[in-house]
Amino acid sequence: MTHTQQRRHAYHALWLVWVWVMVACGFSPQQQPTAVLPPPTPLSATTTPLATKIAIVQTPTLEPLSTSQREKMFDTLWNTVNEHYVYRDFRGVDWASIRTKYHDRVVNAPDTAHFYTTLKEIIDLLNDDHSRFDDPQDAALSDAVYSGEAGYAGIGIMIRELDTGLMITRVAHDGPAEKAGLRPYDVITTIGTTSVTTTYALGEDGYSKLIRGAIGSDLTITVQRGNNAPQQLTLQRNAIAGDAFPEAVASMLGDGTVLLTIDSFDRDGLAEIVKRAILDAHTQTQPTGLIIDIRENGGGSIEAMLDVIALLHNGGTIGDQVDRNNTYPLTVPTNRTLPPFDHLPIAVLTSHDTASASEMFTAGLRHLRTITVVGETTAGNSENLYPYDFDDGSVLWLAELLYRQPNGAYIENVGIIPDIPITDAWDDMNPANDMFIKAAQRVLHK
Repeated sequence: MTHTQQRRHAYHALWLVWVWVMVACGFSPQQQPTAVLPPPTPLSATTTPLATKIAIVQTPTLEPLSTSQREKMFDTLWNTVNEHYVYRDFRGVDWASIRTKYHDRVVNAPDTAHFYTTLKEIIDLLNDDHSRFDDPQDAALSDAVYSGEAGYAGIGIMIRELDTGLMITRVAHDGPAEKAGLRPYDVITTIGTTSVTTTYALGEDGYSKLIRGAIGSDLTITVQRGNNAPQQLTLQRNAIAGDAFPEAVASMLGDGTVLLTIDSFDRDGLAEIVKRAILDAHTQTQPTGLIIDIRENGGGSIEAMLDVIALLHNGGTIGDQVDRNNTYPLTVPTNRTLPPFDHLPIAVLTSHDTASASEMFTAGLRHLRTITVVGETTAGNSENLYPYDFDDGSVLWLAELLYRQPNGAYIENVGIIPDIPITDAWDDMNPANDMFIKAAQRVLHK
């Protein structure tokens, strides 16, 4: 097993589920969508598959492991946690007893899948919302997502979970959903014969499992648009490129403010994606301010996060990572700033879902520059992960460090407190009536 320090991560566990399944499942606000859209081009009752050469990322087959291999992996996993886990008390878990309690279950698991499931269960006992064990298939998908190569089969939508259904937030260009006439703020109320409710499981075994499927297979959904009557549609799934939904998108608002949304920091080359997005957003008009929306950003690569800060500030440190015995400074790269955004006034939008690397981003930028944080107190979940690679292709992601701000304060279990607190529901709003965005615009132009 190798310890790969070059790729450090800080993100909330639920966010990983969102990336892995390639649909955006968030938390559930308590209100009906407020945006009532004008009737668009009529929804199509059926769609046909696109001609495409997009390759679906193939995950490895779970190969059988011998008893000695299982025993070695179990011992290595237990010892790694015992020696490196950031919490010396193991968050109240009697870690010494885990070796005895789980040994026979691991070694005698009926098949490889059960073996990996048991290792995942062991790490889940730590309950820190970060540490996890990825079997070879999960690890391959995670790598593909990070590199931008993770094609998948679906209808090309990102969704957010509401009490009333699954609200579409983004639609892939030229995908089955767009061809059927679907658009943001449409709400999916049934998938096949399953009614969409907040009690249905998230993740691989939840809504995403119902939406995904083989290329060319049918997916029947019921869609509610504003106050219009629900409409049932049958779409045919197709390959969706891994870059169909860029991690960063930007647009210019009517007052000259650039609105930059960063969904995740878990993407290699993210700074270039951010750079292209904000430059494209102000090709015709000189920007007057920058709003960075990270309300749904659950974290990701620390290096990617530092690279994005480097576009806005030249060098400096944003604090430290602290493990059991050492301190590691977090240094922003130099000579990468992007005019005019290196001196424009900035507001950062946060929510309770803003976690890990995105919290470090907010705290770090606030230390380096004068910014205004608008929204809700962040998650307060700032553990940093290191990956430990096993010979079979599986990976242990272990919370090994905590983030410490330049003033010496930790944000774990505290979060980033906004300068302008707002508690209005925002999940079902578009930029035109989003109270968070309006408050940011006011402060940038006062």
